[in-house]
Amino acid sequence: MTKTLKQRAVRSGSWVIFGHLFSQVLRLGSNLILTRLLVPEMFGVMAIVNVIMFGLAMFSDVGLLQNIVQSKRGEEPAYLNTAWTIQIIRGFIIFLIALALSGGLHLLGKAGFLSAETVYGNTELPLILAIVSVTSVISSFNSIHILLLNRKLMMGKLVTIELLSQVIGLILMLIWAWYQRDIWALVFGGIVSAIVKVVLSHSVNLGERCKFYWDKSAVHEIFHFGKWIFLSSILGFLLSQGDRLLLGLWVSPETLGVYSIAFFLAMALKDVLKKIVSSVFYPMLSEIARDKPNELKNTYYKIRTKVDFIAMFIAGLMASTGHVFVEILYDERYQNAGWMLEILSISIVFIGYSVAGACLMAIGHVKSNMWIMLAATIFLYVSVPIAFISYGLSGALIMISLNYIIDIPMTFYMMRKYGLLSLKKEFRMLPFLFVFYATGKCLLHLFQ
Repeated sequence: MTKTLKQRAVRSGSWVIFGHLFSQVLRLGSNLILTRLLVPEMFGVMAIVNVIMFGLAMFSDVGLLQNIVQSKRGEEPAYLNTAWTIQIIRGFIIFLIALALSGGLHLLGKAGFLSAETVYGNTELPLILAIVSVTSVISSFNSIHILLLNRKLMMGKLVTIELLSQVIGLILMLIWAWYQRDIWALVFGGIVSAIVKVVLSHSVNLGERCKFYWDKSAVHEIFHFGKWIFLSSILGFLLSQGDRLLLGLWVSPETLGVYSIAFFLAMALKDVLKKIVSSVFYPMLSEIARDKPNELKNTYYKIRTKVDFIAMFIAGLMASTGHVFVEILYDERYQNAGWMLEILSISIVFIGYSVAGACLMAIGHVKSNMWIMLAATIFLYVSVPIAFISYGLSGALIMISLNYIIDIPMTFYMMRKYGLLSLKKEFRMLPFLFVFYATGKCLLHLFQ
């Protein structure tokens, strides 16, 4: 790993950490205000809308970002413009499917197939989904150069665009919620944010402006590499959103709304680490895999040590003190999010294994990552229903938190297959989980 790459990685990592932490602070601040202006049911309905839209995005993902970062042609105008054209086509497809789903939900609700006591039976859900689907068309016109920023590790510009669009959307959301106190604040805030991001993305100047283009060789390369991204994205959606998909079948909108608050808090810092892995470590590992493959294993474990230590610190403290944060931040309607947060925080322990997935993808073995995700997805959809039936909501949350443990044997097998595994280094940070958990308990005892 050259000094230049180290400098770019550190600089990009700093931007990603700043941007994502600032973003999470904005989300937390707006969330605290919105939970006082809106009822839990609204957050439950929007949770399902967001899950559906995210699912459609994942089910149509051909890995444009990963292609541009990994491909040797990733900076050619013909390649980039072809990718932009594919991106727009995909946006319109998502929009049409979302409209069809909203119509289907409306008809199923009218026919009595969906219980009004569950989230899917909410009468406002179909209309909200139809309107939110417009964001897929808007976002499809984002300049392809914002993906090129990832390849070049120029994260400052990308973070600025993300934050500005988020701030403007949140301002509208808060103003609307203050005066109207309805769910449309959440809907139109997201749409405005998407519009602002499109406008700002085209201010990025890394070459020719985006235009419609169709290069057959570029299309072939994108879809050949992207077919495994596509399958991994489907599994990624089923895995990352499966908790809300399943819970929406069994619990009320209010309960799902409270759960969404706990989920947001548990994932806030976890998402920072995931963002760094995808935006900094993946391009970094890809460059090493292309230029100095012999250094890949050593670099991977240097990264893992840092990621695992931070993960154990967050997981240990949140598992022991999570209920205190909820008591301080939220009113009595959301207090059940406290015990949910403490259970969900255990999932943060497994974040290091996403670095392994990035490492495998960096050497072009996307298929390996897919098999890892398949095992975790099957485990989730089998274990959570059984746990819910047997032990109720708490049992389901425990299985949701422990789900990623199934990744470990498959990850070890794949990493060993490509000569990247060191068992000695895999678990060396685990004892810190118990140290930080005990620290949290001691702090509670001292201040109570």
